[in-house]
Formats: sequence, structure tokens, C-alpha cells
Amino acid sequence: MLKRLKIAGFKSLEDVDVELAPLVVVLGPNAVGKSNFLEAVLLLSHLVTERTLGDAFSSGLRGYPVEAFTLPDEGLQELLTQDSAKLVLEADIAPKGSNGKRLENLRYRVAARIQPAKGALSVADEYLVRLKKDGTPKQKPRIETDGDHMVVRRLGEAGQPRREDCGLNHTLASNLQFSGEHRYPDFDRLRGELASWRLYYVEPRSAMREPHPPMEVDDIGSRGEKLAPFLYRLQEDDRHRRSFDAVRRGLQSAIPSIEGLNVVLEKQRGTLDIVIQQEGTPFSSRVISEGTLRVLALCAIAANPWPGRLVAFEEPENGVQPRRIETIAELLVSMSGRRQVLVTTHSPTLISALAQHQFEKPDQIQLLHCVQEGRLTRIVPFDPMAMGSLFRNDEIRKALTASDDSRILEEALLRGWLDG
Repeated sequence: MLKRLKIAGFKSLEDVDVELAPLVVVLGPNAVGKSNFLEAVLLLSHLVTERTLGDAFSSGLRGYPVEAFTLPDEGLQELLTQDSAKLVLEADIAPKGSNGKRLENLRYRVAARIQPAKGALSVADEYLVRLKKDGTPKQKPRIETDGDHMVVRRLGEAGQPRREDCGLNHTLASNLQFSGEHRYPDFDRLRGELASWRLYYVEPRSAMREPHPPMEVDDIGSRGEKLAPFLYRLQEDDRHRRSFDAVRRGLQSAIPSIEGLNVVLEKQRGTLDIVIQQEGTPFSSRVISEGTLRVLALCAIAANPWPGRLVAFEEPENGVQPRRIETIAELLVSMSGRRQVLVTTHSPTLISALAQHQFEKPDQIQLLHCVQEGRLTRIVPFDPMAMGSLFRNDEIRKALTASDDSRILEEALLRGWLDG
């Protein structure tokens, strides 16, 4: 579980430090930096699990690697004239052992530097330490920077620790040479935790409709592109049939007109087709609505027998009828009982539903408000109950509408939805 995340110099997140709950909802209007927060989580995971910094910055982030660094006042043109730029990610993490038991918390920090004109990436700083219950370091760091070198310490090591040059093109945490329960257990725990994080930008318009053959996959894919082979594996394997039935029940709960779910192998082409029975008529995934596919993907993630320890969604309510968004809120709350869930949204209906759940489970659910200040993003706690009532439409409306004149249309649309 990601308990705390500090971000400095990443896109519009120049200086952000937030504590995180099992279910985190990042809300705000469009173009204020909600997606940047999820991308910072994704980059942190990749810096620890990818082979090089180049791989980490090229996997799933929007824009060129240089555009991951906070832009100066004059934008990219000015950044390209600078000698270097730096971003820092620091996280407090509560890993789990293979038996599911909570282990001691870890603090990991990594600073990446880029030479903008050359695109050369390097590690400027790295730090890994176990934490006491009060959040202070428990022992000497497993990784820390000392001048022009980085120090790496083994468990119970006597004598001089290992020293590595600063400026590597990969993190020490990603180096599998540092492994082993009796030598580098904190490295393994950090990698194991961050490797299990999964971020979804499901794309029902095309990616989720593409034909695929049967495959032994344990996830639907970041865009939902492997949904059919994933469901087919659950459907055809007796050990996981209960998970498939859970997906079907979840889909029917969200959309009561759906009567059945099946994945069919078209033997002539060797590809899979998701078939949904709705009001007596079977429909192929080629023609199912985007909202239905999005709900199906969410149900599949929730019922996954190989779950990630952190899952994140970009606006899971998109394309879903407002009447069914409350069901999505219940699904997200239920999901956060087994793993950490991060979502971004600008849906008043979803925020309203989750605010009701937060009132009942204040320690489990956290609402964060993205506020734009110039070209930068500030993230602050959002409490729709702070005004003394359980829920206030006007507080949410203010949080979801932009303040500048260029977004009058967006504000009018949101007001119309809320007033309707």
C-alpha cells in the first residue's frame, strides 16, 4: 500500500505531499493535473521495476521524457536551454509478505535528472530505509547518497558497504543483483510491492473490441485490451470459475437488463468474442456500448484472482449512465477492502456517492481536490461535509468548475447536470 507520496518537479506537480487512504478519489475539472498524479504513481513503479530510466519514462507517460519535468515560465523552449532539470518522488510504502502479512514500512526516494537538450537521463539521488511505527528511520539506510557515490548496504553487513557511482542510467532498486532474503530483503519487498501496481486507462472505443486469441493472462491490460482472453481464462478454468461468476453478477448488478455473459471462441479465426445477453438478445463486444464495456472491465478488475496491490483508474464513470454510477461507487469501495484503489473523476454523481461512503468509513476513503494555480497544481483534502451537512451540491460544483473565463462553457454544462 502507498501510504504517502511526495512529488517535486513532475509536470504540473511542482510540490505535492499527501497521505493516502485505501480508497483515494482525486477530483477536479479537466486539465488541472489529476492525470499527472496517477502518472507520478506509474513513474515511481516503473523506476523500480524497469531496466533503465529511458524505459521507465517511455512506458505509459504522456509526452516526451523531457516533458515529465516541470516546465519553467516560458515552457518547453526555455527548458531546452537549461543545463539540467530534476524531479523527485518519495513514497512511504507498507509492503506485504508472500503470506499476506504486513511487513515493516519502507521509505523510498529517487531523484531523476535530465539534460534537456540531449535527453540524457540519470539518477541524481536514491534512498531506501525501513521505518519505525512513528515514521522515523529504524536503521541505517539500505541506499543513500554520499557525495558523488551511492552507498548500498546488505542486511547485517559489517565493514565497508558497497559504493556505486552517481549518475547511473538505472536505479539501484531496479538492479536484480541486489536480491535475496538474507542479503537485500528490502530491495525485494520494494520491487514486489511496486511491480504489483496496475494503472488502467481503459479504452472501450477500440482497444477493448480488438480480437485476440486465447492467452494465459492474469490481467485485462492497461487499456483493457486483454479483457476477452482474461475472461475466457476465468470461464474455462474450473479453479477460477467462481471469479468469472463474480464478474457476471457484478455486471448484472450494475446493469439489471443484462441476463448473461459468455466468452466464445470463434474456431475459424481462432479469436475470442465477448457476448452479452441483454433483454433476450445476444450482443457481441464489437457493438456493446462503451459504458457497458467500461463497467465490465471494472468488474473484471474487482474479481481478479491475481489482484494488484494498488489499482488506479482514469475516470471510471465515463460513458456510464448516471443512474448506474452509484453502483460503480459501491464497487470501488468494496474493491478497496482487498487492495488500494486510486481514481480520478470529474463526475458530481460519483463524488456524491463516495462522499456518502466516506461519512460511514472516514478512515477508508479520502477525497483530494486538484486546484490549478497558474500552470501548477496544488492537491488539498476535500471535505463536502465541512459546512455542517452530510453533502452539499454547491461545494462539489465549485470543486469541479474552473475559475477562469475560458471555461465558462464547462461550468455551464456542469451546473446544468447538477440542477437537472
